[in-house]
Amino acid sequence: MSDPRHNEKDLTNEEVIELYSPNPTITKLWWPSVPHYYGDAVRMLLLGAAALMLVTSPLYGDNLQIEFPFIIVGALVAACFAALTNPRSSWVSIGSAVLSGAGTIIYATWGIFEYDTLNPIALMLRLVIAVVFLFAFYFSMKTVRAFLLRQIGKRETLDEFDDEFEKAEQARLEREHH
Repeated sequence: MSDPRHNEKDLTNEEVIELYSPNPTITKLWWPSVPHYYGDAVRMLLLGAAALMLVTSPLYGDNLQIEFPFIIVGALVAACFAALTNPRSSWVSIGSAVLSGAGTIIYATWGIFEYDTLNPIALMLRLVIAVVFLFAFYFSMKTVRAFLLRQIGKRETLDEFDDEFEKAEQARLEREHH
């Protein structure tokens, strides 16, 4: 197969598939290696939020002598939940959801309620941190839902939404037919 972007070099089918397939490193970072478990994405988002909170706090804080201890504690709690995240512990996913939901509320409220007195950089940093927490909340809730539905580690099947009676009847008919 010829591809003009490669100096008319003939590519095998495998090379074409590899060329147009998603980057496995990026895919592995953001999509679950364990089906229905998004803890790896939550871990990166919580660590990112913690780092942003600490590193950018001088740029968005109003009174760092009062705020910085709370920022440090919040960053440490986020890092703690990031470190504890695993596909066998539902309570950590619930805690991550609560933490990231609280982080979204705190940083969004802190930014929006003071938008008229803040410089634009401080406003944007607070909102960016709120959005990072929002994404962590989303992926945490997807994991919590999977824990509640007992889907962690289970792959989807074509008949997963079929009625159990229909499945049993179909299996009986197949046994009789063979």
